[in-house]
Amino acid sequence: MVTIGPDLTPVAAPPVLDRAKRARALANVGRARVANTWLRLCACAIVAAVATSVVGSITPLMWWAGLVPVLLLDRWLFQRLLKTCAAGDAPRAIPRLLIWTFAQNLYGNLVAVMLWFSPYVPGETLAIIYLFGALANAAATLRSSVSLSIAGAGSTVLFLLGLPLAEYLLNGARNPLDLMPLMGGLLLLAFGVNLWKSLLASDAAQLEAEAAVLRERQAAAAASAAKSRVIQRMNDELRTPMSALTGAAEHLRRAAQSPQARAHIATIVQAGEVLRLVLNDLSDLDRLENGQVRIEARPTDPREMLRGVVSAFRAAAQDKDLELFVDVDPGAPALLEIDAARVRQVLFNLLANAIRYTTHGGVRVRMSAQPIGGGLARLNVIIADTGAGMSRSQLALIFGRERLCADGEGPGLGLAISLRLAKLMGAKLTAKSELGEGSVFAFTLDAPIAASQASSAA
Repeated sequence: MVTIGPDLTPVAAPPVLDRAKRARALANVGRARVANTWLRLCACAIVAAVATSVVGSITPLMWWAGLVPVLLLDRWLFQRLLKTCAAGDAPRAIPRLLIWTFAQNLYGNLVAVMLWFSPYVPGETLAIIYLFGALANAAATLRSSVSLSIAGAGSTVLFLLGLPLAEYLLNGARNPLDLMPLMGGLLLLAFGVNLWKSLLASDAAQLEAEAAVLRERQAAAAASAAKSRVIQRMNDELRTPMSALTGAAEHLRRAAQSPQARAHIATIVQAGEVLRLVLNDLSDLDRLENGQVRIEARPTDPREMLRGVVSAFRAAAQDKDLELFVDVDPGAPALLEIDAARVRQVLFNLLANAIRYTTHGGVRVRMSAQPIGGGLARLNVIIADTGAGMSRSQLALIFGRERLCADGEGPGLGLAISLRLAKLMGAKLTAKSELGEGSVFAFTLDAPIAASQASSAA
């Protein structure tokens, strides 16, 4: 294989590529020959049965009985070739296999001699049909290897052209009409060569398409790996100063004397929590797409978890003059087996969107957890706002998207990740909204009641 370099000089293809191409071609031949064995046996059995009636003896049946071990040995040889190619050790030369392919086709075509020289005229027609079937079989199963194609079709071509010539000579070379089958054979052989070239071109196009798909997959994998590295580096670069900032703000809040100073410092702390959420979302985006997020359920007080989420947004709500209401069902179980970090992340994103898109009125958060039997409780958190709302097409876009995106359209990355996390936890995330009337998001999760809570209740 030779390619053209930038300076228009021939450049030899790397040996590794040549070996891979050869291994793929030989593997294709091996698969085709192995799969074709039983079809050849059955077809030859039918030919032997027909030839027996035409020839008037059992010689064709004896030929088929000898063909059975020949085809089984052929199948075993090509199975070995297929295993060798699959192991990445394709042979550079296959002289023995070429000789075998030529010899077994030579034996397989002997029935055409019996048909041709039978006392019945249809015998010649049946012989030609059989030989062209053999050519078609060779073209279909051996076309990936030029050398094997020549070895497989060579003996058949010899019979196809040699039988009319032999009959012409045996008849004393007196009647030129005896050569008419030879001329017809040459004509049909030309059509067969064109068909073989078309099959080769089709195979080459398929291989090129497969190579293009492989290159695209490799490029996508490289891009995904690069994105993962960028996200990981950004997390590493930002988390350290962010942790130092929020830690210092917490110390200042404890040491602050005036309520006004504590309120301002609380705003800084809340901004740090939002920034941490954004970093978690970016990290989870990559992990969700790669299937690396795991749910770890532990005993958690859902009421305390919700209070922590709401408290992080009180300062933001006050800055926008929004009312932030929280209703918690007092009969909710004290402990549920949930992944608190993931549930908190979902609720954090829902509440962040509610406050972000609400300019007047307020946001109401309601939580209930009712036992449903079987040691389970249904945790239900509803976040309703009086914001601008969304149209049905926007809701369909949010809940119909199959891939996460961070293009800034719609509700943003946080809600898309929340949908994935809810599905991963076996929860449901639903929404109702009308333009100008606000939105209502509901998060529902069936979670086991913690063992300690269940035993105390009993």
